[in-house]
Amino acid sequence: MKTLVRDEYGLDHLLIGCVHTLALPGTPLYDRTGGMRKIVAQAREEAKILEDAGFHALLYTNESDMPYEANMPIEVITAMTDVIAECQAQTKLPHGVNMLIDPPASIAVAHATGGRFVRAFLTGSLVGDIGTMTPDGARALRLRANLGAEHIRIICNVTPGFSINLDTRPVEQQASGAVFIGLADVVCVGGPAAGKEADVSVIERVAKHLPDTPVAVGTGVAEENIARLAQAADVFIVGTSIKKDRQTLNAVEPARAQAFVRAYENRKAA
Repeated sequence: MKTLVRDEYGLDHLLIGCVHTLALPGTPLYDRTGGMRKIVAQAREEAKILEDAGFHALLYTNESDMPYEANMPIEVITAMTDVIAECQAQTKLPHGVNMLIDPPASIAVAHATGGRFVRAFLTGSLVGDIGTMTPDGARALRLRANLGAEHIRIICNVTPGFSINLDTRPVEQQASGAVFIGLADVVCVGGPAAGKEADVSVIERVAKHLPDTPVAVGTGVAEENIARLAQAADVFIVGTSIKKDRQTLNAVEPARAQAFVRAYENRKAA
């Protein structure tokens, strides 16, 4: 399992660039004037920027749909499916899906669009800005099985953003549970919010505790820290650090995206 990235992508590490879509139909920030054309145009542009910069894969996320829903409405699922289909028609990069905060919706959209992975919570119990949430990992895994979609890998968050986990065990024990109980393919460690750097010592502890499971870093990955992070983790989900002014909902800046990939490629010479 630790060799998942090498076996499935032929790479030492997987650099995943985030396509944070504009607010989708039916959500509070949706732009009715721009409509789906505006959403698709933005997503296609950012997908191309990430591909041209040298990222290995894309992660489509409905980041602008706050407040997030644990049971995604059909109009949002349908809209994201359409956006991804439009974008993937122009790129050769593999992709994943993160429908916040509905794991079964992520699985469904990934299956419909040919996705290779999803990012989701499978275990734990969270409370904070997202309200109180107990992820429905059981339904997500059963949906994946019923669809015959076991090839869709699950990158499981084991540290919450904008909230706390009511499970007070050490993170490495929670990560172990995500693999054994949640059947996670990859465990993901992040900071306290989007764009906030994760504690490297925690990443190292999780990697040591789960020597057979790939570890992803889900927030705060940037050109300044990728060399060190690449010594401990296998997968990197990159969003905020390559945005204009490093603000999560801003547009991706080509120069920042290119600089990040260069920093990764030059890490051994540093």
